[in-house]
Amino acid sequence: MQVAISADLGGTLLRTAAVTPAHEVIHQTVLPVGSRRGNAAIAPLLRGALAETYDQVRRSAMEPVGVGLAMPGLVDTQQGVIRYSANLDLHDLAVRAIVQEVVPYQVAVENDVRAAAWGEFRWGAGRGTQYMAYLSVGTGIAAAVICRGQLHRGAGGAAGELGHVPVVPNGAPCRCGGRGCLETVAGGWGIAQRAAARIGSPDLLTAEAVFEAAAAGDPVASAVIGDAGEFLGRAAVLLMRLWDPDRLVLGGGLFFSGSPLVDAVDRAVQAGGLARQVSPTVHRGAFERDAGLIGGACLVLSPP
Repeated sequence: MQVAISADLGGTLLRTAAVTPAHEVIHQTVLPVGSRRGNAAIAPLLRGALAETYDQVRRSAMEPVGVGLAMPGLVDTQQGVIRYSANLDLHDLAVRAIVQEVVPYQVAVENDVRAAAWGEFRWGAGRGTQYMAYLSVGTGIAAAVICRGQLHRGAGGAAGELGHVPVVPNGAPCRCGGRGCLETVAGGWGIAQRAAARIGSPDLLTAEAVFEAAAAGDPVASAVIGDAGEFLGRAAVLLMRLWDPDRLVLGGGLFFSGSPLVDAVDRAVQAGGLARQVSPTVHRGAFERDAGLIGGACLVLSPP
């Protein structure tokens, strides 16, 4: 059986797996990124995880047809290099060359959110449309756009970095070096930091803990999640006004089933159209936590 080997690198976890043409994820390895930051820390993590997955695939007598990498930040798809990732402090990390040290196959490299969007467009919640916007909210925030069936990357591969658009004047410092970016109020790390600051906690909270507290009625957590929903709703309306998609797909760990952020975005989009503009339908992604892995594999099995 033919498979694509895929890797999805995020701010919290590194996932690697083999993915079949039927979108089945097998031989998955999940490693915590933890406090690892910088090229010297991330390169061996990626190399080792993919070597392990490749070994499992070979022992299973499967036939790899290539490797797809869903990588964070500004990605040079032609050279196979992560030019910059704020959340992981990566600079000119040659991921294609690193992977080819251990896996001797063609390697496709794409920004993680664009890879996930492509997988949803070809195989998931975006099937049947030619104009799709994808909004991903997890540790960080980013967007992707598919127009007339083509994935839009921008002149320098920086299209979709919505999380680093300033939305709060003189706001909190962002990991990108700016202040008041969307991630500082609506990304996973921003939600955790805002909640901790409001309760005066010296301990680092997690976004998951803030959502759980909000669901239990905690007023501070509820206010932080409410703010995040409001800002994400504005971001979704911005995507709608700029690109006029007919479908908006929501991905990333914070758009989980039952998340109040899903409802907040849907309400904003349905109320945010201009006169005679038809608002896009809003859908949660079909692949949930596997969206990056399946998107990486889609780069190989059904390339842009």
